[in-house]
Amino acid sequence: MTRRAFCLLAGANFVIALGYGAILPLLPTMLGDVAGVATPTAVAWHTGALLGSYMLGLFVTAPLWGAVSDRIGGHRLLLFGLCGYAVALVAFAMAGSLASAYGCRILAGVAGGAVLPVVTTSIGKVPDPRVRARLFAGASIATLLGLLAGPAASGFVYAAMERMGDVSEMTLAVVGLPLATAAGCALAVAMGVALGGIGDPAVGSADPKLRPPRIVWRQASPVLFASFLVLFGLGAFEAMLPVLAPTALSLDPPTLGALLALCMVVMLAVQSGLFLAPILHRVAHGPFLAAGFLVLAAGIAFLGQAGSLAGAALAVALIGAGGAFLQPAIAYLATLNDAGASGTLLGALTGAGSLGQGLGSLAGGALFAALNANGLWVIAAALVGGAAWIGMPVRANAARVSRNKGRKENVRETFR
Repeated sequence: MTRRAFCLLAGANFVIALGYGAILPLLPTMLGDVAGVATPTAVAWHTGALLGSYMLGLFVTAPLWGAVSDRIGGHRLLLFGLCGYAVALVAFAMAGSLASAYGCRILAGVAGGAVLPVVTTSIGKVPDPRVRARLFAGASIATLLGLLAGPAASGFVYAAMERMGDVSEMTLAVVGLPLATAAGCALAVAMGVALGGIGDPAVGSADPKLRPPRIVWRQASPVLFASFLVLFGLGAFEAMLPVLAPTALSLDPPTLGALLALCMVVMLAVQSGLFLAPILHRVAHGPFLAAGFLVLAAGIAFLGQAGSLAGAALAVALIGAGGAFLQPAIAYLATLNDAGASGTLLGALTGAGSLGQGLGSLAGGALFAALNANGLWVIAAALVGGAAWIGMPVRANAARVSRNKGRKENVRETFR
């Protein structure tokens, strides 16, 4: 893979995360200007539901788009997804009703589901396992940068408009400028793809040796469940921290924002290390994966018992470190399936993660309502139990795959 191709693929990850991150702080402002949303309770409910509708669109369509990429190639699908995502962002900024707002978020999820499997599949077809693992870490870094830049851009625009006058009178500008910027970035990446920047590496179904999808599902069930489990834990953490901080920890919103920024910084540091030092292909196997889940679970459990800012910071750092290692490692493992870097499989990987994040957010909110901070122990126990069910600690077959160049092992064996 050329450097230009990787930059465009990482750019596609970046703009999807940029658009998602830019919307997060803007939803209450945008909903306050929509007819039928008049109370704080309604704003809070529809904020969560709009985020969930995006994840629903991603979950349902990512496996389908992955299968399409196996048949028509990733080049055209990536163009469609990026352009559709740009349209969905701009349309959401101009939405004048709840129905249109939900429709735009679902469209964004559908378009994002066309982009993410192509990125993963294209990187997964790199033959050298060391390079492939390193590129997965680089693509994860691009996603994290987008998640950081999106809220930062929205916050900058909101603060600038607030200095100019009443923000409620300038909702279109407050919401529209960050989303238009994200849409412009998506179109810029699409233009690079249209000019032949990535070739067409994701075509795969023409190969008669490619296993049928039903075989892929059976062989890849451990890696799909692992993707679900990681995002389930992170989704629960994201849902519970904002309500835990002001009650159990007595933290104000700026301090809460600093904790979330710390999580992102730790994730960037870990994934930058995996990118700069090509070691992911050596550590993406049983004992290290088990350790990653244990670190993630320990951070979530400790967060519920942290009685100070320092304790909360340590817990958040553990969560960031565990999640940062597990996400690219699981994506790399998916490419070791007998079917290779199948778009069908890697689309399902995206869908499994989206489902896990959505259900994790719902479970986190429900558990906190029922058990307060003790609900974090339930999430931690689910992570440990799920990791044990996958079959870890496991035998390190992924390292053997990297020594046997060109050889692909069954994913289920990798988890034994």
